[in-house]
Amino acid sequence: MNKIGVVALIVGIVVLATLVESVEARPVNKVRVVVLFDNPKALSAKGFTVQQVRVNAENAVKRFGGKVIYRFKLINAVVVEVPEKALPYLERLPGVYKVEYDAQAKAFADTIPWGVQRVGAPAAWKYTTGSSNGVIEVAVLDTGVDYNHPDLRNNIAWCVSTIGGRVSNYCYDGNGHGTHVIGTVAAVYNGYGVVGVAPQVEIYAIKVLDDSGRGSYTDIAMGIELALLGPDGVLDRDGDGKVVGDPDDDAAEVISMSLGGPTSTTYLREVVQAAYRYGAVIVAASGNEGSYYPSYPAAYPEVIAVGATDSNDNVPWWSNKRVEVAAPGVNVLSTYPGGGYRTMSGTSMATPHVSGVVALIQALVYNRYGYVLPPGTIYDWGTSTVRGILHMSADDLGYPGWDIYYGYGIVRADRAVQLLLS
Repeated sequence: MNKIGVVALIVGIVVLATLVESVEARPVNKVRVVVLFDNPKALSAKGFTVQQVRVNAENAVKRFGGKVIYRFKLINAVVVEVPEKALPYLERLPGVYKVEYDAQAKAFADTIPWGVQRVGAPAAWKYTTGSSNGVIEVAVLDTGVDYNHPDLRNNIAWCVSTIGGRVSNYCYDGNGHGTHVIGTVAAVYNGYGVVGVAPQVEIYAIKVLDDSGRGSYTDIAMGIELALLGPDGVLDRDGDGKVVGDPDDDAAEVISMSLGGPTSTTYLREVVQAAYRYGAVIVAASGNEGSYYPSYPAAYPEVIAVGATDSNDNVPWWSNKRVEVAAPGVNVLSTYPGGGYRTMSGTSMATPHVSGVVALIQALVYNRYGYVLPPGTIYDWGTSTVRGILHMSADDLGYPGWDIYYGYGIVRADRAVQLLLS
């Protein structure tokens, strides 16, 4: 570390020590924020290391009476709780390029669905049901799951919670939203109840929303990271640079989020980008506000934004626009806590149809060829990426080609499979 770097760190610490007394003079409410650091190359140019600026920032947080909640591994950032008056000082620390407030998301369901037949899943089951010897997993980030439900328990491979910024095994769904969503993805074909789009795919149930259906962006970002790390908590265990689709790694191939919020944050965007770079296909609900644009994270270009349709293939007024694809989202019947079933509506209910179709695609490709397809982009057309297949195989409704209401159209598992087989 050069002399300038040392002086900068010392000055930062001295200034903080002088200012802490005024902040700690009286009790104050603490806020949760994300401290984002410069990238390693930029830090090195300034004479710092990642470890030095992290330690300096964490020590500053403690001096202000705050605490570190979570240290991200995919991005150079930490989640902390500090008095609000401390934020200007944290922003001026060497190596810190941004301090960002945590934000809130909520589950998208407020009305009272059917869509496995409409997306052509039964015809696709002749070739793929999502089974892949444990390689293909769908991570559902939601309110948790009823892991004892007879239609779900055989497909739940891992259940974990990030509520309150704490990773724990308590992931039971006290709301119902997550259990309903997971049933649409992967309810088993057992002769009773309901069946999901990919009835033999493994599920990571990651509880990022509390039992009221609300949660923080940092809890969601942690959930995305956990989906990539998997149950063993190790990214790229064998060091081969391959994570998604690697039988030696636990990373989820599909990340499904029936949730969203009105604002974008740097840390959520960066975690989404990191998961996308590792090869995860990310699917999210567009939202139920009738807005011209999707909510976040669906609005990010790395994410497949999903709109809802009813049994007549109409788009309900409340389904947000400018989506990539559409799927059934009105009066969808699925699993519910306590071993029961319920109909619900929303783009939240449409999203797991798409996630299930993606799981069928990736399982078929892996079982036949030993690899998985890259996610691709919203502009793709063809069979070399997942999004290209979804676009090419969809039922093109509304205006020809892409439009703001249906995107490329209603997803079709049967057509996607036939494209791959041909």
